[in-house]
Amino acid sequence: MMKINKIREMSSPELEKELGELKSELFKLRFSLATNGLDNPMKIREVKKDIAKIKTVLTERELKGEEPVVAEEPKKAEKKTASKAKKEATEGTEKKARKTTTKKESKAE
Repeated sequence: MMKINKIREMSSPELEKELGELKSELFKLRFSLATNGLDNPMKIREVKKDIAKIKTVLTERELKGEEPVVAEEPKKAEKKTASKAKKEATEGTEKKARKTTTKKESKAE
């Protein structure tokens, strides 16, 4: 388990690198747990806490105005915009479908 003071001494790029390593370690631990090969299940908890500490320090730095080095955020933003575009396109067709059914119903009356 990493100490918060040690984390605060690290630079933002170092923290980003460490965050990536911890995320891959967490993936491996979860995979091992699923395949019944994990010796120490508490290791998952420790890694998750370390990830949270690093994210907290990065967020504190961002709020102070320091320039954080973020490698994963743009990818997530692109996925969100793509899903939003799909959702908006779907909503547009649903609205058209509602209008046409309303017109048909009013003509039938």
